[in-house]
Amino acid sequence: MRQFRWVVMGLLGFFLVLSTLFSEAPQTMGASAEWVNGRYRFSGGTQPWALGLAASFVAVFVLLMGARCAESQAPLPGLTRRFAAFWLDFLFAMFTLTPLIGVVPMIVEWRRTGTFAWSFERTIQAPSDIPVTVLSFLLLIPGLLVYFAIPMVLRRPSPGASVAGYQVVADDGRAISLRLALLRSIVGYFALCAGFIAPFVGRDKNLGKFWLDKVFHTRAVLLK
Repeated sequence: MRQFRWVVMGLLGFFLVLSTLFSEAPQTMGASAEWVNGRYRFSGGTQPWALGLAASFVAVFVLLMGARCAESQAPLPGLTRRFAAFWLDFLFAMFTLTPLIGVVPMIVEWRRTGTFAWSFERTIQAPSDIPVTVLSFLLLIPGLLVYFAIPMVLRRPSPGASVAGYQVVADDGRAISLRLALLRSIVGYFALCAGFIAPFVGRDKNLGKFWLDKVFHTRAVLLK
């Protein structure tokens, strides 16, 4: 299981390199509508290379969830690795979801104009802009929550946690329910976005816990 860390880091690095090489505008993944200095701007779409990498990210995620469990009973005392793992997971999830979600505005714009383009940008508002933006948001948020919840339900590390060498498990050793995992993911997102303040509340190095773990009866243990 720990060997997946190199695959995850390689894919993330490869995505960043490709996004730099193919940085010509427009390059929006997903959909974006904004007013800047009184001027309207709507952009959206995806890219073939990004879809290919997103498929690779999905394959790695599925393989990781089926890998042999290698958890130990040794707690993870520090929080730095957990904080870093969260942002690695966030990047991994965004690089997976946004190219896929970008197919929606791409198809809508294709049907509206009759001209196919992988990505586009315009300053004229269309009736479909708001529904497409809302739909993209509604697809992204549940996707992020499911991404963080599934590893806890299956008792596996998330891709970011596999890089950091730990995973989150229930105190009693049982599988965490999907409902509890989703709720923990929501609260955990706000906890870790608070930087280095909130995570240190209620910290217990000997048990691998901070206040979020105490609330949901979980702990962080090292991978063998």
